[in-house]
Amino acid sequence: MDTNKLERVAIFALSALLSFSVFPAGEWGRVTQPARGTPEVIGGPAAGCLRGAVSLPPIGRGYQIMRLSRHRVYGHPSLVHFIEGLGEMAAKKHLGVVLVGDLGQPRGGPTASLHRSHQNGLDVDLWYWSPEVANERSLNSGEIESLSARSMVQADRRTINRSLWGPVQAEVLRLAAEPEEVERIFVNPVIKKWLCEREGDREWLHKIRPWWGHDDHMHVRLYCPDGDERCTPQQAIPAGDGCGADLDWWLDAVAAPSSPNKKPPPPPAPILPAGCASVLHAP
Repeated sequence: MDTNKLERVAIFALSALLSFSVFPAGEWGRVTQPARGTPEVIGGPAAGCLRGAVSLPPIGRGYQIMRLSRHRVYGHPSLVHFIEGLGEMAAKKHLGVVLVGDLGQPRGGPTASLHRSHQNGLDVDLWYWSPEVANERSLNSGEIESLSARSMVQADRRTINRSLWGPVQAEVLRLAAEPEEVERIFVNPVIKKWLCEREGDREWLHKIRPWWGHDDHMHVRLYCPDGDERCTPQQAIPAGDGCGADLDWWLDAVAAPSSPNKKPPPPPAPILPAGCASVLHAP
């Protein structure tokens, strides 16, 4: 092989390597402020980052953030707008306070615990309503850190916990699913089954996706924002309401004796798009 051709091969290989980057997850968690600039989503929810993130205020009309000490209150402006809008609707309907769990880190990216998602500013966990936290008062700092989300599923992992789950929780889930910017919501398969058996209006059910765990919270994911060309969308949801054979498989899988009813073990540190290097090290 001639020298010029070897150089071209080397340059191509180097370019391919630099198109993705690996950073220790702990680096992202040590950053305390967003990267300045126009908001931009780079990569996907399991391998991505966010420039120009904004923080969700700790408390607003109809919502309150839990576990503020985790410092995962950042997201794309569209995510913050969605949460504030959901809180407004819940307040108007007297559905109690929407309790907000994790959004993302100031610049997104992987967490030290290698949580599989919440990396590009478009994901948020919302706790399910439960009696001790569903009233319309503000929680104090001790409650914010000490209260835990309650499971809506019985210990048999096949039936709903009727002492906690009911029309109010289902209504908040519907309100979360209806906005056009919402791409999907992950829930425990038992919750999906309950909805499939009772919902007359099935227009929004296809967005409700069964997944491991998620018995004590819903995980909302938004579409890539318009114009964010470096945002990596997830594979499209299949047509239909999702109440058939696919749901049956999930119900059997999570209730199997060998199943821990939780997400698979975390993967190795993700390989992020090269654009995340400038986000991580930006002022």
